[in-house]
Amino acid sequence: MKRISKRDIILEAIIQEYLNSGEPIGSNELQMKIDMEISPSTIRIYLKKLSEEGALVQLHVSSGRVPTNDALINYWKDRLNPTKTLEISSIENMEDSVNEHGLFCIAQKSTREFFREIIEVSDRFLILSFDTQEVVLKYSEQVKRFLSNLIGCEIRELKNISAQVGLYELHDKLHQILSSFPILLAGESQLYEIAKEQEDRSFINQFLNYEFSFGLKEGVYFDGFVPNGCMAIKQLATIEENDANLFCFGKIDSDFESFMNYTCK
Repeated sequence: MKRISKRDIILEAIIQEYLNSGEPIGSNELQMKIDMEISPSTIRIYLKKLSEEGALVQLHVSSGRVPTNDALINYWKDRLNPTKTLEISSIENMEDSVNEHGLFCIAQKSTREFFREIIEVSDRFLILSFDTQEVVLKYSEQVKRFLSNLIGCEIRELKNISAQVGLYELHDKLHQILSSFPILLAGESQLYEIAKEQEDRSFINQFLNYEFSFGLKEGVYFDGFVPNGCMAIKQLATIEENDANLFCFGKIDSDFESFMNYTCK
């Protein structure tokens, strides 16, 4: 078992207090928070070392320290387990937790629909039959032949193919079906607030696309499509007995762990 050092204990305590209060913390305050005997003078030495390492920053000469972006990234990598399936019994609790923690979340049923059959109706319509859904298109012999080769295709894959080959009627109808699968969409106001602070709205439409999270592997994300100073987590979940994909986004100093714990009560 890895031995936890005083340095790690102090850094973790600072991060947890900062996530809880959003305020800088000094040595005297921290000494009262730590569940072991470490003097304020010893803490001050470690605070100086951690600042030199780039894990902490002092915003003002007279103020305490706050964790840096890099320190928070390392903290969340250690604390969150995106490979674990969350057991969420109440959507209402989840919505409350999203709002309380200032996050944006979307949960979508992970139901997989497959294209099973194509039925021709009097040279007027084509009925595409999926596991639990049907799509009706205007008849076209060319479209019929093309789609006949795609029987067995998953609905999301078929939606993408239809856009690529110009079958926009089919694409729009499949998109409408898939858009009916969300279990939860909450925290849109937080999404727009972060975009305003970042002066960047480019990620909003991407995140509001119900299909976006299906293209992500389970994991914690800090860069790429995620704005600087923010993070996102993609995780599988069971929500009121529905298998779901869960995507959560917020500032990196939002308490994602507390959100998960409250949601899974």
